[in-house]
Amino acid sequence: MATSEPLSAELRLDVEEFYFRYAECLDGGRLQHWPEFFIDACLYRVGTRRTLRGDGEDDFMFLSGRTAMRDRIAAIGQSEDYEPHQQRHFLSNFRIQSTAEQELRVQANFQVLRTFPERATEPFVSGYYLDRVAVDGRRLNFREKLCVLDSDIAPASLIYPI
Repeated sequence: MATSEPLSAELRLDVEEFYFRYAECLDGGRLQHWPEFFIDACLYRVGTRRTLRGDGEDDFMFLSGRTAMRDRIAAIGQSEDYEPHQQRHFLSNFRIQSTAEQELRVQANFQVLRTFPERATEPFVSGYYLDRVAVDGRRLNFREKLCVLDSDIAPASLIYPI
């Protein structure tokens, strides 16, 4: 049940800090810790506005549960398509769209830049997150993370989480 009570400044800061820690984990290459930002029975999807209306079949990435996320991390380490690189997330325009008992619906914009050794930094993807965040006291975890890309064209080598 949604509430119309104003959100506390503390909760807003907690949400921003949670997202910043998420980006820092990915940017720091600590993929083994990525699933810790999610509850066990979670959903992670990367797609476009059009594909996210469907069942996940047309998504660029669709993972259901932390076990699938761990499998994805293992596959990245074994992939021939993976090139070592540095990435940098820029997050902005956080908006808590609604609150319910033990859940927030959060939207935020993102842009990811990538830098490969001996190459210039390049834009990789941009878009926005539409997330369901589980709240347990002051602990936050993603229940559902939808990464909605601005472009309908899949970025090259989208094997790494966004």
